[in-house]
Amino acid sequence: MLNLNPNDIVQYTPAQKQAIDTLIANCGNKRGGELWEEHGPNDEFVEIKKSIKHHCLGIQRVKCVFCETLLVYGGVHIEHFAPKWKNKDFIYEPLNLSCSCPVCNSLKGKRLTIEGDVVMPYQNNQFKYVHPYLDNVDIEIRYRDPFHLYYDRVHCSQKGIMTIDMFHWDTIHARKKRFSNLLVRTTERSRRKMIAEILDYKG
Repeated sequence: MLNLNPNDIVQYTPAQKQAIDTLIANCGNKRGGELWEEHGPNDEFVEIKKSIKHHCLGIQRVKCVFCETLLVYGGVHIEHFAPKWKNKDFIYEPLNLSCSCPVCNSLKGKRLTIEGDVVMPYQNNQFKYVHPYLDNVDIEIRYRDPFHLYYDRVHCSQKGIMTIDMFHWDTIHARKKRFSNLLVRTTERSRRKMIAEILDYKG
């Protein structure tokens, strides 16, 4: 899972910010999902969503925020960490937005991610799962090996364990996927060395 810097969130232009504030202020009984589908009179929200996706892909180095798979090999979803169906005030909140692959987006689904009552501002909420911007992923999720193939559940936080279980990361299939991601990121020479180290690892 990627550690994202909260200082690197998408920045809206004044016009975009005004359009978003107006949309939410005048939403009435519309749900967050309906608001997210709004195009605006001049398609301004289409352009805002394009800028969100472009920005998030840049800071994520074109990887899924959760499983770190390269997104060029599949679809790209704008991920709402607090689900838009429940938290319409946060549908354009920069700290709530990232890009994920179709598999992770589906596994996370419509789960409620905020513990207890929702508060403002966004960052003051308590989240049930590891947050890519607000948590230190390396502290919440621990591994038994230097290759990040096997989880050290004993030393993971409760939030980390819940995140691992939500995405089914502690399975053979997910482990193979992490191994494939490792191979993609290494050169041929480094790849042979890494495979040998993994085979020889005694941890």
